[in-house]
Amino acid sequence: MFLKIFVIFIITNFVFVKLSAENFYNKDISNVKEYLNNLNSLEADFFQVSSDGNIKEGKIYLSLPGKLRISYKIPNNLLITSNGFWLTVQDKKLKQTNNFPLNQTPLNLFLNKKLNFNEDEFKIELEKSSGIIALTFSDNKKLNSSIFKLIFSSNPLKLKKWVIIDEFNNETSVLLQNLIIGNKYSHILFFPEDFG
Repeated sequence: MFLKIFVIFIITNFVFVKLSAENFYNKDISNVKEYLNNLNSLEADFFQVSSDGNIKEGKIYLSLPGKLRISYKIPNNLLITSNGFWLTVQDKKLKQTNNFPLNQTPLNLFLNKKLNFNEDEFKIELEKSSGIIALTFSDNKKLNSSIFKLIFSSNPLKLKKWVIIDEFNNETSVLLQNLIIGNKYSHILFFPEDFG
């Protein structure tokens, strides 16, 4: 009899712990969804670290959906802008411009607010530890697709970093500092440089 009660106690506790974990998971997902739905603009200083250890820094502006400006500090001469359709990468020193369709880049999901949390379309993983929430999206329909990860502080919920891992397993991390959200910016800020 004691053994039966003990087994029932263990099973009940296991089910309760599992349900509690699922409730926390669903609450965290729900909070992140609400945060992203309400995120219309941001401005921040950033540090970018690539797989080879190369570090770049600069300033980033977002006006969602679609608009982006990443201006790198000297000695890097890069300027990246987006108007919602094209991602424009410019070398200001060499006065060279390259355009890429935004919808063919991993940033498209975030910039155009298409992180719809549809698990038929995306494999979504949530990890939480030590006050950090990491949410990872990968495409269910494409093999060897890029992985896009958003990292938040949990209390208060705040975007801290994003990570892009390409199909060749190259990882680029962008750490945000001095984050300001909610400002309005002129659309001219998101135009590429005119080298004339």
